[in-house]
Amino acid sequence: MLAKLLWFIAGLLLAAGYFLLKNRRNTPYLDLDPDALPPLAEDLQTLAGATGGSVARGNACEVLQNGALYPAMERDIAAARSTIHLETFVWTQGEVERRCVELLARKAREGVTVRLLIDAMGGSRADAANLKKLDSAGVQRAIYCRPRWWNLRRFNHRTHRKLLIIDGAIGYTFGHGIADQWLGNGEDEKHWRDTAVRVEGPIVQGLQAVFMENWIEESHCVPAGASCFPQLAEVGDCDAHVVSSASGDAVSSVALLYTLAIASAKREVIIQNPYFAPDDGVCDLLGMMVKRGVAVHLMVPGRHTDSPFVRRAGCHLYGDLLRAGVRLYEFEPTLIHQKIVIVDEIWSHIGSTNFDARSLSLNEEVGIGIRDATVAKQLKGAFAADLQRSRELSLEAWRARPWRSRAFDWLAYQIHDQL
Repeated sequence: MLAKLLWFIAGLLLAAGYFLLKNRRNTPYLDLDPDALPPLAEDLQTLAGATGGSVARGNACEVLQNGALYPAMERDIAAARSTIHLETFVWTQGEVERRCVELLARKAREGVTVRLLIDAMGGSRADAANLKKLDSAGVQRAIYCRPRWWNLRRFNHRTHRKLLIIDGAIGYTFGHGIADQWLGNGEDEKHWRDTAVRVEGPIVQGLQAVFMENWIEESHCVPAGASCFPQLAEVGDCDAHVVSSASGDAVSSVALLYTLAIASAKREVIIQNPYFAPDDGVCDLLGMMVKRGVAVHLMVPGRHTDSPFVRRAGCHLYGDLLRAGVRLYEFEPTLIHQKIVIVDEIWSHIGSTNFDARSLSLNEEVGIGIRDATVAKQLKGAFAADLQRSRELSLEAWRARPWRSRAFDWLAYQIHDQL
């Protein structure tokens, strides 16, 4: 009788675990006809509309590489007059945290409304004393999805979004965290490689709306006032659209964005991403594009990574990619952490979304699609510079790996949807 009871309890635990971990958004990849998709140079609304957004015209976009993000953010925060909204996944004690805390606390004491949202898991290594300084200064601070026994299912979803919105008029999205490894210029393993974008113009309202979604969810307060959603005039020549995914979505908008953007390519696709371990349909899609005459370039981390198991899961896909004709590169000096897609030298995507199942299916994510040849040229130039510090993988060398490596890659990939 006792044995049957133990088996019953074990069955319940397994069922509960499956229920908790398998609650994922659908990630469509191949149920589409590339011939029916217009070039992104001619039609951006199809891509934006299908992924839950709309095209905002007349924006100014500035690409920021590596540690150059922080001085730009600090200047805008220091000049803020009414509101500062910051959402981040990583918040770790160190020099960047210290500077950020001092500045946010000063602005709050000056009467600026400062709202700060930090993910519970990504912010677990924050300096508690610094967080108390923020609270004492009047910063409104919320933690995304604190661990509670009654919300274990929800705890499997994280906010991986990185957003800064100043006065409702200046916006940032990026791959960086509030942590010291993003200082510098991606020169060694202690200084990661990353990319951000600063925007002004109507597109900022889209970023503000994404921040509001998580802020209301956690704080149960609705920010209001003209400084949250001011009227924004056109200030530049970039067409842009915001894409985001949330844990409750039926379909992953960020996965759909990547799929449609890649399938829309007519000449070239460039991808730089730190965690490449998607469902294998991505390999089929990239191989399909190569057969259609599109040059596909994929840059991923080499031996420097903070998630070696995710890297090994992705390695399971490299053979199929190389056989399909995808050019595959490993960045060698440090962890390459930017999430960049460039299509046909006209459309680019910058944001928080990794090319792994967790970002595409579970996490809260955000990014900006930009149709602008100048921005695409800047990003492609940065990619060309990164190539000088990368090694290209060959199919012959990849096939020659020891069987133990191939077996470990296969094993890692079997749980890639939870990595």
